[in-house]
Amino acid sequence: MLKLKTRILAGIAAVSISAVTAAAFAQVPPPGGPHGRAPSAEQIAKFEQMRAKHQAELHDKLKITAAQEAGWKLFLDKTKPAPFDPAARPSKEEFAKLTTPQRLDKKLEFMRKREAFAEQRVAATKEFYATLSPEQQKTFDAEFAKMERHRFERMRHHGERKGPPQGRPAPDAGAPAAK
Repeated sequence: MLKLKTRILAGIAAVSISAVTAAAFAQVPPPGGPHGRAPSAEQIAKFEQMRAKHQAELHDKLKITAAQEAGWKLFLDKTKPAPFDPAARPSKEEFAKLTTPQRLDKKLEFMRKREAFAEQRVAATKEFYATLSPEQQKTFDAEFAKMERHRFERMRHHGERKGPPQGRPAPDAGAPAAK
C-alpha cells in the first residue's frame, strides 16, 4: 500500500513539474522588443527627450565644474544607448523557421552583445566617477540608486501577474469593491 501511495505522489509531482515547465515556455516573449514590435519614431523621440532631461538634471545636481565638463561629455557619449537596429534581430517569421538550437544560439549572441555594451557602460561610469569630488560621488550614488529603484519598479509592474499581489489574500468575491 505504501509503494502505491509513493508512486501516485511521484506521478503527481512529475505532472506538476511538466505543467510548470510548459507554462514557463508559453510565457517567453516574442523577439523584436516589447510585444514583438520595434519602437516607433515617436517612442524613440520621447525616450531621447526624457534622456536629455534626466542628463540636464543630473548635471545640475552634480554641479559639474568647467574642468569636469569634458569628462561629463565623454561619459554621456560612452553610455549613450545604441540606436535600435531592426536588422540585428530576426523577424518573427525568420525566428520561427530556426531550430531550437539555432534560436538559442541567436539569443546567446544577442545576450553577449548586450553584455559587451554593459561592460563598456560600467567602465565609462567608473572612469567618470573617479573624476568626481566626494560630495559629487554621494550625489551620483543617490541618483543612481533612485534610478535603479525606478527601473526595478517599472520591471515589476510590466511583469505583474493577474490576481492579488503575492503575500496578500485575495479580496472576498462577495465584498463590495473599494473605490
